[in-house]
Amino acid sequence: MNIFVIIVTYNAMRRQWAKKCLDSLLQSPCPLHIIVVDNQSTDDTQEFIPSHYPNIIWLPQDKNLGFGQGNNIGIKYALEHEADYLLLLNQDATLQDSTIQKMIEVSDGHSLLSPLQLNGDGSSIDEMFHYQTLNKARNRMLDDLLVRQSLQKIYPVGEFPAACWFLPVSIIKQIGGFNPLFFHYSEDNNYYQRLMYHGIKSYIVPHAKMFHDRSVHGNMTYYDKTHMWRNMLLIATNINKSFGQIIKEELGFLPRCYFRSLPKGKYIPGTFLVNSFRLLGLIPKIIISRKKEKQLGLTWL
Repeated sequence: MNIFVIIVTYNAMRRQWAKKCLDSLLQSPCPLHIIVVDNQSTDDTQEFIPSHYPNIIWLPQDKNLGFGQGNNIGIKYALEHEADYLLLLNQDATLQDSTIQKMIEVSDGHSLLSPLQLNGDGSSIDEMFHYQTLNKARNRMLDDLLVRQSLQKIYPVGEFPAACWFLPVSIIKQIGGFNPLFFHYSEDNNYYQRLMYHGIKSYIVPHAKMFHDRSVHGNMTYYDKTHMWRNMLLIATNINKSFGQIIKEELGFLPRCYFRSLPKGKYIPGTFLVNSFRLLGLIPKIIISRKKEKQLGLTWL
């Protein structure tokens, strides 16, 4: 069985993220092919990783491709080398020794899996995983965690952060890689919209654990600055709804929604208007994107 781990790095020397991440993978009892795609780091990442981990597959880029497109580089390499499974892992994440093995044991070969995503020291659930996944799961997993019942081996859920995704290659062959319209953040939300459209399930494996060393979103400045744009783009590219539904149900509510939802001081006057014109300029590409994402095959790869 060929398992390829793909890590997209950008300035991964902060808090020794690169070392911690790679060392944790080397403790796995499963044989792994580790791919690191570096997005033109400006710290010591490009010197440290290939010199200290000579057996990894090192794919440095000549520009910052963003998270999704960086992963697409690694995914293409893995496909060309007969991968059976892919693990997409953030540079600031580490795994428990048995995590990959536990996910293999419950995989049906067709569904997206994630371990339980914890904070850096394992003392609590990762905040985004709690908000994005557990609060919206509406099944017994959260109840079992809260009342300390015996956890099941696997729980069906909706979407979860792409900090740690375990995918059988069948998913990639069915719907492809990440959409290049998304540079950083929300590419996983877009991918989940595609999973829904094509009927692919996602599950949490609670006995498998990942530790994510971040506060909430990582680069909060960039996250806040692009918040409105990313949500507008997500709505426009959602292939689970027609353009007519989107215009009627979604886009008309955006100004009111975002004026109300953005933290005080984070909204820049004129942002909605600027992003609206930007979205209109992308309509031809969005139409092509929606058509491609409905098709089966190695989309975006």
